[in-house]
Amino acid sequence: MNGYVQYYIVNEDLQMSAGKVAAQVAHAATQAVLFYHKNAGFHDWLQTGQTKIVLKAKQKELEALLEHDFVSIRDAGKTEIAAGSLTVVCLPPMKKEDAKSLTSTFRLYK
Repeated sequence: MNGYVQYYIVNEDLQMSAGKVAAQVAHAATQAVLFYHKNAGFHDWLQTGQTKIVLKAKQKELEALLEHDFVSIRDAGKTEIAAGSLTVVCLPPMKKEDAKSLTSTFRLYK
């Protein structure tokens, strides 16, 4: 395994249902392919299992990630949460050791 992983960080402050979280992460995954397909490591990640890890974090922690050029998903407000709510931030595929500085304080989404 080459060690490339893609992280999806879910906004735990919104207390979304499991189905809503699944939909928001799916939105992020779709956008991520379009946004990151030219990044270094993307094709290696794509060809070696597309390892994904879903984490959770507070709103303020997600907002801090927006300083980087990462994919972020904001809800349309049609179902459970207010329009414009930041639901997920998705990092590009990267080596685990490179992601530690960005993800080490987040918890696994269960």
